[in-house]
Amino acid sequence: MRAFPYEHASKRRPRFHPEEPSAFTADILEIGPGRGDFLLSEAEAHPDLRFVAIEIKKRRFFKLAKRVDRLGLTNVVLIQGDGRIVLPEFYSEGTFARIYVLFPDPWPKRRYAEMRLLGCEFLRVVVRVLRSGGELVLGTDAQDYLQWVNRNVAQVPEFESIDLGETGESLSTNWHPTFYEERWRAEGRAIHFVTYRKKEQMNS
Repeated sequence: MRAFPYEHASKRRPRFHPEEPSAFTADILEIGPGRGDFLLSEAEAHPDLRFVAIEIKKRRFFKLAKRVDRLGLTNVVLIQGDGRIVLPEFYSEGTFARIYVLFPDPWPKRRYAEMRLLGCEFLRVVVRVLRSGGELVLGTDAQDYLQWVNRNVAQVPEFESIDLGETGESLSTNWHPTFYEERWRAEGRAIHFVTYRKKEQMNS
């Protein structure tokens, strides 16, 4: 099985919108925002928070950039690149209060398993850039994928699972569903949300 980051991908310079920030700081990160329905709703509702979204697909990145500009949002930075490369290169320990990964491609076929995002290696990057007590929120309709992530999280001792949600309910009454959440609900699929918290660091 190949490991990320692939050599060719790691050599590509990420794109930024509106421009590369002078300081890589933020409060909230979404990896794989797609159309950006959730991201833009949250950014509009919380103008006091700083949002970052990392989108691997170039076409989605440019479409999302147009939506950000149209809404006049100044608290969002978009990055086009692979989160497995972008996070360790640009963001330091304890940056984010919360990271969202909502309905990632589960890559169900075994030969594509290395494409899955939340492997053990990347989870160690994620937990490093979370603040003490910060949270990783996963949304998925794929039970097998959820179980795979849970097994991986169990190998990262800095994490603790706090909400093994298996209902079809959103995490917040103000939650704006993503395109895929709406689609899978309309098809009658079970929706799963899990929250993993970085353990509080005790002062010595």
